Amino acid sequence: MAVPATLWQPGMRITADRLNAKDYQAGVVSISFTNLSSYTQAATFPTPFPTPPIMNAEIAAGAGSTGRFEVRTINVSASGFTLFVLLTDAAEGPDTWVNVPVHWTARMPT
Repeated sequence: MAVPATLWQPGMRITADRLNAKDYQAGVVSISFTNLSSYTQAATFPTPFPTPPIMNAEIAAGAGSTGRFEVRTINVSASGFTLFVLLTDAAEGPDTWVNVPVHWTARMPT
């Protein structure tokens, strides 16, 4: 059973599930596409959150064309999110990515 972590409150019982619970998750998604200027890819959290978390995503490579792109999370829910990769310099035209790692983090608000 997934139990969300929480700040300690007076009167709370200590349970194994509560001690093992996490308010934070992170991962890496490998992105590949051909001749595009924007791309989306859905991802699922390893363990669902009780409510949609606060998210961050970063392109883990800086070589080649990745420097002309940015990534952000959209459609964040308690069970997953969508990575949105977009070209920031339209004058350069579309590009191709092959297995570019995108790191993400998700945490419950405090």
